[in-house]
Amino acid sequence: MIFSILEHILTHISFSVVSIVLTIYFVTLLVNLDEIIGFFDSSDKGIIITFFGITGLLFTRWIYSGHFPLSNLYESLIFLSWAFSIIHMVSYFNKKQQNNLNAITAPSVIFIQGFATSGLLNKMPQSAILVPALQSQWLMMHVSMMILGYGALLCGSLLSIALLVITFRKVGPTFWKRKKKKKFY
Repeated sequence: MIFSILEHILTHISFSVVSIVLTIYFVTLLVNLDEIIGFFDSSDKGIIITFFGITGLLFTRWIYSGHFPLSNLYESLIFLSWAFSIIHMVSYFNKKQQNNLNAITAPSVIFIQGFATSGLLNKMPQSAILVPALQSQWLMMHVSMMILGYGALLCGSLLSIALLVITFRKVGPTFWKRKKKKKFY
């Protein structure tokens, strides 16, 4: 009972912190707040708090259920949001260059965790006994690496879409206007 209450509290804390972080990102995106550096740095610290909240949630779930928390969609989505927060932290601690990766990872964390904790998945957050096919030590290695790979692939895909949008906005509509070719028929 205490584990489910702790899990519920950690879920809501991490979701609340990441929603505040996303609000800070959108405010800094809309309003030029270059002179207020602490405002932007607080959002990075918020993702670190979210990371520790999701880590606590996963460990609580692991202790409560008795198996690594990757057996259903809810646990996999929480683990995927944890993977995105790891990607965000790697870019945060890389201070050599300016990283805009956080504009991709923070919304991804909130959307994935929001979907996992929404009312759409009513019975998924409940922990259940593993089916015999999943009662293996390979569950921890195979599925966790697979979901971390999904997180990296999703982050790369979102970055490439963002690059395409930025490139086509800079080029403008004149790029698509071409001279009409004469038809010879």
